Amino acid sequence: MADTHMGKLAKNMGTTWPIRGKEETPRKYTGYTYDELGELPEFYGKGNRLNLLYSILKETQSFDDPFCDMVDHFDTVAKQESEAIKSLKAFDIPADLPIELANFSEDTLNLCRTEDIYTIGQLIEFSQKSAKAVIVGGDFKNFLNALNHLDFTTLKHFLPIRKGTTGLFLAESIGLFARKLEDNKAASLLKAFQISTQKPAWLEAKVLSKSDTLALIAELKNPMEARFALIPAQAQQLQHAIGSSEANRVRFFAPLRNPDLESLALAIAMAASDVKPRFNLLSRRLLSS
Repeated sequence: MADTHMGKLAKNMGTTWPIRGKEETPRKYTGYTYDELGELPEFYGKGNRLNLLYSILKETQSFDDPFCDMVDHFDTVAKQESEAIKSLKAFDIPADLPIELANFSEDTLNLCRTEDIYTIGQLIEFSQKSAKAVIVGGDFKNFLNALNHLDFTTLKHFLPIRKGTTGLFLAESIGLFARKLEDNKAASLLKAFQISTQKPAWLEAKVLSKSDTLALIAELKNPMEARFALIPAQAQQLQHAIGSSEANRVRFFAPLRNPDLESLALAIAMAASDVKPRFNLLSRRLLSS
C-alpha cells in the first residue's frame, strides 16, 4: 500500500485526490513531520488538503506498517502531548533540558542530531508530530513510554532524578555520565585520585598512562561544566564537599546507592574541579615499598 496511488485510495472512500502525478503515494509523505507537511507546496495555503491526507490514511487503517501506526500516532497526538507535558511538570523537569545531558544511547543521540533535536521538549514534539517516530524503538521508545506513564524506575536511567522528590540532581547527573565510562577510563580516574573500588571489572582493567589519564581529565571538563551550569546551587554544594571532608564527599554522592558508582562519580567531580591527581604520591609509595 505504500506505493498505491493517492487517487485510488481517495476514490475508495468516495472522494478525490487533487494532486496529479505518478509520485502521489503515501510513501511520498511519510518522511515528514506534521508541521513540515504543512509547509510543502502541495499543502501550504491549499485549504484542507492536509486534513484530506489524514482522512485517507484514517479510512485505510488496514495498511501495513508504518501507515497504520502513522494513523494511530496522529490520533493520539493531543493526548500524548498533555501526558508528556504533565509528566515533565510532575517531575519538575525543564522542557529545555539539553538532550546531551540526558542518558541516551549513541544511536538516539545521532537521531536527535540528524533531526536538530536539542532539548527534551523538542524530543517530545518530534515523537508527536513525526511519522518517523513511530518506527523508532530502543531507549527512545522506552523513555517516551516511561514519561507518559510517570514510570520513575525507567526514567531514572535517562534523567538525573531522585526518588521521593522532584527536580534535577547533580549527583545523579554525574552518576549517569559515570555509567557510560569505559572500564579502563574508570580505573584510571580512580587510581589517579586514589579512590578505592571493589568492582572486579575496574580492578582488572588496564589503566591508562599518566599522559592519557591527564588527557582524559581534560576531556571531562566540558561535559561536567555543562552539568554544573545546569544545577548551579548543587554545584556549589559539591565544590564545598570536595574542599571540606571525606564525609561530605561521601554524603553528596550517597543517594546513588552504589558504592562503586559513588566512588567513580566523585573521581569525575574531582577531575572536573581541578583537583590535582595524586600521581606523585603514588610514585613515592611505590618507591618506598
